[in-house]
Amino acid sequence: MVLPLNKITNLVARQVRFLSTNVPKIAIIGSGPSAFYTSINLLKQNPKNLQIDMFEQNPVPFGLSRYGVAPDHPEVKNCQDRFEEFVQEQMSLNKEPNKNKNFKFFGKVKIGKDIHLAELYKNYHSVVYAYGSSAENQLGIPGEDHSGVINSKKFVGWYNGDPSCQNLNPPLDKVRNVTIIGNGNVAIDIVRILLADPETHWANTDITETALNTLKKSTVENVVVSARRGFLESKFTNKEFKEVLEFKDINFDGWNEELFEKLLDGKKLGRVEKRRLQLAKKHTNNNKDTAKKHWRLDYLKTPVGFKVDSNDPTLLKETIFQKRIIDEEGNISDSKELTSTDNELVITSIGYKGEPLPEFQKLGVPFDSKRGMIPNIDGKIDFADPHGTLSYCTGWIANGSKGNINTCVMSSSILADVINSDLQELKITDKPGREEIEKLLENRNVRVTTWSDWLRIQAKEVLLGQESAKPFEKITDYNKMLNVLRD
Repeated sequence: MVLPLNKITNLVARQVRFLSTNVPKIAIIGSGPSAFYTSINLLKQNPKNLQIDMFEQNPVPFGLSRYGVAPDHPEVKNCQDRFEEFVQEQMSLNKEPNKNKNFKFFGKVKIGKDIHLAELYKNYHSVVYAYGSSAENQLGIPGEDHSGVINSKKFVGWYNGDPSCQNLNPPLDKVRNVTIIGNGNVAIDIVRILLADPETHWANTDITETALNTLKKSTVENVVVSARRGFLESKFTNKEFKEVLEFKDINFDGWNEELFEKLLDGKKLGRVEKRRLQLAKKHTNNNKDTAKKHWRLDYLKTPVGFKVDSNDPTLLKETIFQKRIIDEEGNISDSKELTSTDNELVITSIGYKGEPLPEFQKLGVPFDSKRGMIPNIDGKIDFADPHGTLSYCTGWIANGSKGNINTCVMSSSILADVINSDLQELKITDKPGREEIEKLLENRNVRVTTWSDWLRIQAKEVLLGQESAKPFEKITDYNKMLNVLRD
């Protein structure tokens, strides 16, 4: 087939543009799965003619996969192996003569403090926001700030070794009853954390030593998972549900929907709903006579307040709920009736939301505060930067805090296609990119951690883990991470 002359001209023009010294330069803010999958897909399509710089505020990479995945789910963290393999490939290419240094990791660089967002727009052709959702949704009820009410982001960060969450110190040695408000996968993770045997289930995972010791002293025996809607509307996956149901030393006490069986009459259930119901019926009270620890699902209740324990004001006595009513048509409405659940501790798990970076308002970068995300179409942000820099977003900051790492794979692939398509049409002007940013960081005396620094920190964590037969022991203090680099 013979191509028309105009198409040949366009193809040649694109190649000349991409092979010129003005290589497209992309700044990615964040270093979690979405950031890495976007980088991998971009460089897969443009292996020689693209420069990507990744900025992470922590000294170490991986974000959600390092600090958000349950310690007993190491298979979910396997994506980190792929990310490390990717960076090693790029580092090998960097050593070859006449090769662009396609990728560089900048750790311990906070955008808005160490480098201003305006400086990224000035020095790069594209800016990609991939920094996730850092805030937890609030209940908005009296007493939510009590020490006996903990949000799941902080609790998950505590047992996963996030240095910013290590001051939590949950009083599990003084607690028998815990209520989890919210019923997604994170809530089910927390059920396992609280009730699974520390010695047989957690000791050989990458849970922190501090969390493991706390769990060994824990007196928690009963956990209630509470939600506003009904059983069929549960947000957890059947896989997570099945996993916690199969513990032989934990009893599932069932759930509380009185009209549930009647509502099922004549209702056609989908495959997922059928499976969830089968699991619940199969495992309810299976271990009632032998298990010392119990959990149950508590539906159709809205939390409205808390009562404090008069004997120990650092703990709660109970949570007050407003009952909700479900009619025979399945419609849900609030009632005027109140009820309570005994608990000394409450963990809220009602989802996360993103927050704008400090300079968004000043620069005019759009942000939807209500949904906690950046408005976008397939990851592209409608923002006219005076420097001609294009803006994109991916992951939770783009889609809200929903989905898992597999979702990140798909959305990052779509975004890479969008960026590459835009780059083909963009006139690539000469921008300094990394060269200028490195000068700014040096002049400001910012101690940047490199990928080689991360490998040294990781090697130390592996060494520490070997002392207690764990895959690794996370260093949970930023200064101690940096001390490793001084040795």
